[in-house]
Amino acid sequence: MNDTKRLQGTLKELLKILKEEKEVLLKNDAASLEKIVTRKNEMVAIIREEQEKGVLADEAVRSYALEIEKLQEVNHLLTRQALSFQEEIFKALSKNTAVKHNTYSKEGSMNRTKEVSIIDQSV
Repeated sequence: MNDTKRLQGTLKELLKILKEEKEVLLKNDAASLEKIVTRKNEMVAIIREEQEKGVLADEAVRSYALEIEKLQEVNHLLTRQALSFQEEIFKALSKNTAVKHNTYSKEGSMNRTKEVSIIDQSV
């Protein structure tokens, strides 16, 4: 198989994987995302191999590369948005975990201790 054709095929497959990744990110399906990342890494290894061989990029390769770059940027933004959302949920659930409460020690004196619960139980 011609090296340029192999590179085109790999880029086309990577583009397909990135479209699947976008759908998975929109659905927030972490289990499927792990499989997709594995497949992406396999494609990147093949692309790297072709680059090391010195395969020249033709117009089709450049076109696929531009599409991949755009879709990768969208997926990156979706990932950042999902992480931000999860961080906000975590903050809301653990808002008062650092609040200190007065308790009594074994000797009977007042002690200030930290609440260790991860969930905000102050309702």
